[in-house]
Amino acid sequence: MSSEIHEFEVEPTRSRPAGPATSWRHQISPTGWRALLAAAMGWTFEVFDVALLALTIPAFLADFHVSKAEIGIVGTIQAAGMIVGGIVGGGVADRIGRVRTLSYAIGWYAVCTGITAAAGSLTWVEILRFLAGLGMGACWTAGAALVAETWPTAHRGKGGALMQSGMPLGNLLALAAAAVVAHGHSGLDEGRWRMLYLVGALPLLFAVYVRLATPESPLWLARDTGPRTRSSIRSLGAPALRRPLLTALAFVFFIQYLFYAVNTFLPTFLVEVDHMAFAKSLTYLVALQFGAIAGFAAFAVLVDHIGRRPTFVGYLLIGACAIGLLLTVRREGVVLAATFLAGVGISGVFAGVGPWTAEMMHRAPARGLAMGVIYNGGRTGGAIAPYAVGALAVDTAAGFRLGLGTAIAAAALAVVMMLLAPETRGRELTT
Repeated sequence: MSSEIHEFEVEPTRSRPAGPATSWRHQISPTGWRALLAAAMGWTFEVFDVALLALTIPAFLADFHVSKAEIGIVGTIQAAGMIVGGIVGGGVADRIGRVRTLSYAIGWYAVCTGITAAAGSLTWVEILRFLAGLGMGACWTAGAALVAETWPTAHRGKGGALMQSGMPLGNLLALAAAAVVAHGHSGLDEGRWRMLYLVGALPLLFAVYVRLATPESPLWLARDTGPRTRSSIRSLGAPALRRPLLTALAFVFFIQYLFYAVNTFLPTFLVEVDHMAFAKSLTYLVALQFGAIAGFAAFAVLVDHIGRRPTFVGYLLIGACAIGLLLTVRREGVVLAATFLAGVGISGVFAGVGPWTAEMMHRAPARGLAMGVIYNGGRTGGAIAPYAVGALAVDTAAGFRLGLGTAIAAAALAVVMMLLAPETRGRELTT
């Protein structure tokens, strides 16, 4: 069934007329809420999928008898798939629509994740994680464009933050699944990790729902389908678009490095350096995700009131300080609080990335492609981080701390990029 069947029920992206006492929630059209549901749940399941790799690293080390550097390469390969999928998916979303691309992407990564359960070697894990990454990358690009183009300008930041709140939800679901599978055992080794990847195939059912029940973006339906659109790839290099594209790309690169450096290896850091039992480390990882939830909630309130730049910068400073505490303090209460604050800053900073990238490229004739290039090109930071941290962490606890410490430098560079970018609050998106 084609997504164009929803063309007659699509509502404009401007908000409904509001009286003095009207809540912002009542200013969002049904189309906006349905678009948010599709994008947010697609993103939730994507994050669940990504989290599986971090949670199963100790099991891969035991079952496949490989080094941390080799495991780091798996994370890099998965991130590479997400980069390729996100950029290609952006172009596909401009061509066939946001909704169709989103549904196909969810179905693709769900199938590849389920097959990972049958992997007989680390090589097969690498191949299947790359293939799953193709769908993961396309999922964010299509979903973020759908929400940015469906929610009204005055509340676009909230819509993006609500979509991105699927990040902690997906991580919490992964932690819960890992806890259930590992219950009564010391970890996920001896093949127990395979059950987690089987669970990762379930979003295939949601992909069908997205395809049948989600209206298409009104701005995409109103797009120009003439020669200007067909030449839009070259248009991204136009002088007016070059600087915002490169600035946004650099910013996303650094926050992706920050996120993946911490989230890929924090579970292993807690077990090997802080000598926590696997079950106890899950408590700290839950604190990380509750911090992310708090961060997303606060971001949704702040970003449309004080603007994009001060909100992003504040979150990055919180994240950098939290990492410093995690690497230097051993007291359990402080480590737990620092883990919570790391969730606020490191994960919460992503709450505004979708709307911000759309606003940075508000005049781009192929916004989906532009957002795909920025977010997924920036994922090269996420591809580099696992290998860089893993290489530094091979021998000693000091090396592990040095590897995770590179995330602080990434946060500082992200602040510089944000200060170089213009404030985009209130920008209208063109068709």
